[in-house]
Amino acid sequence: MTDAVLLTVLCLFCAGTALGVTRRARSNCRNDEADERLVTLGELVAAFDHMLVRKGLMTRTQLDLIRTGTRSRGVVTGMRTTGAAREDYREVELDLMVSRCGGGQFPIRQRALVPASALTRVSPGNVIDTYYRPGDESAVAVCVPPA
Repeated sequence: MTDAVLLTVLCLFCAGTALGVTRRARSNCRNDEADERLVTLGELVAAFDHMLVRKGLMTRTQLDLIRTGTRSRGVVTGMRTTGAAREDYREVELDLMVSRCGGGQFPIRQRALVPASALTRVSPGNVIDTYYRPGDESAVAVCVPPA
């Protein structure tokens, strides 16, 4: 009889220990999900910008112009390929007539990496998105999305 009581107490003790461990494991899982951190839009943009610079598709100056500069339209007056390529992008030299936001225009020559699928968008006569800083028209960034 004492063996039966001892065995019963031992079984109850083991069952209690097992249930306690299970409860802790479940609570840890819930905390892990609650502690997950979502990526913010700012972090996503920064990571994408870093990837563009790392791959050599854009310079930090061009990214700054696109993020904080004045958006405008530029008419392509001339386009020459340089023969350089990076991934699926081709380097071209563009002659542009950029519209100022307050009126007027200014000419500029700019080298840019353009997606190979969008080379027809930078042929003479086409209008493309350009970014510049008012008061400093020496630097322009060109943005041509893939076709």
